[in-house]
Amino acid sequence: MKIYDLILNALQGLKVHKLRTILTTLGILIGIATVITMISIIEGVNHFVYRAFGSVGSDVIYIQKWKWRLVMGGGREWWKEIEKRKDLEIEDAESIKKLKGISKVAIIYPIYNVSEVKYNNKTLSVMDIEGVTPEYISISGREVEKGRNFRDSDNEFNKRVCIIGPFVAENIFKDEEPIGKEIIIGKERFEVIGVLDKKGEFLGQNLDNVIFIPLTTSLSYFKPPSFGWGKAFQTITIVAKVKEGFKIEEVMEEIKDLLRKRRNLFFNEEEDFSLNTQGMLLSMYKNITSGIFFAMIGIASLALIVGGIGIMNIMLVSVTERTKEIGIRMALGAKRKDILFQFLIEAIFITLTGGILGLFLGVFLAKIVKILTPLPSYIPLWSIFVAIIFSSIVGLFFGIYPATRASKLNPVEALRYE
Repeated sequence: MKIYDLILNALQGLKVHKLRTILTTLGILIGIATVITMISIIEGVNHFVYRAFGSVGSDVIYIQKWKWRLVMGGGREWWKEIEKRKDLEIEDAESIKKLKGISKVAIIYPIYNVSEVKYNNKTLSVMDIEGVTPEYISISGREVEKGRNFRDSDNEFNKRVCIIGPFVAENIFKDEEPIGKEIIIGKERFEVIGVLDKKGEFLGQNLDNVIFIPLTTSLSYFKPPSFGWGKAFQTITIVAKVKEGFKIEEVMEEIKDLLRKRRNLFFNEEEDFSLNTQGMLLSMYKNITSGIFFAMIGIASLALIVGGIGIMNIMLVSVTERTKEIGIRMALGAKRKDILFQFLIEAIFITLTGGILGLFLGVFLAKIVKILTPLPSYIPLWSIFVAIIFSSIVGLFFGIYPATRASKLNPVEALRYE
């Protein structure tokens, strides 16, 4: 028989049992939709994380008292150990700046004991308030979209000026021009001299809800707490950008040697500081999420396997119900391979239809998740091809046995079947 006739016979066979066909297709549809939704959420998070880290640059080194973790935790013992370490100093940054492999150095001083700003009768809770040197804006991958960056004179004279994120500007000033206005941080008044570019949100954290003030001003007006978590972490961080042509690993070793000498550490003493990079954080992120990715896809794939088993069961029932029909077709000249291909086409058609519908449902669900939750979503092109190909393979794999069984029926016994 021609392939066209086989496809037509297969479709007619499915049309006779519409409800059964729809229910069988539904199993594959749910499986593919689950897989696509999972992939889109995971890929969306990955794209955002890589873009966020990429904006900092792989040539930036953060020198701090503690080693980075994906989750800032570890209990009281951990931060008590951090608290015992010696704070970094501005002089350390000046020494690092003189290394031949360093192009720029900035300093950050996070302020944890103030979290609100006021303007007239409005109050806003701010996620990050930090004291910085002028170089930090460019090293961090951000730009001053409106107004100006800090100048050296702002730090030299402890000026009470600030650069705010776009979220702060929109929520405090509404339709007003923020440049030149004064806001109250803690108990002090600060003049707004600049507004940063927009970065958006990540997992519920607003990256635009930030305020920067000059480093020396922050050190003068916002002293660290005398005890607790804030005392351990409200301390200077040095940010160093590596010159083009220098290897970051070699520069890190130079920084380590320099700081060990400045701190008079013996060769057998552990370092009481840490050097952190974007690459280290990405490596930790990949190690954690790769296992989660495969686990989630594995769980979602179980739905496809269940759908495939359902197809095999339905096809076996179909073979039994259509035994006499198969006998008649064989008596009229249909070959065993024609019967085999007809049932295989039926199975593949069911799963392919379910796969395509599941693909659209998965994309729709991913968009809903993006709208209703902080999770981003991204549909990679390869996932579309995987959905279509994988659903066809499921149909082929679970359809082979019923199709083979149908093709091996004895024509005489099939004609006698009631």
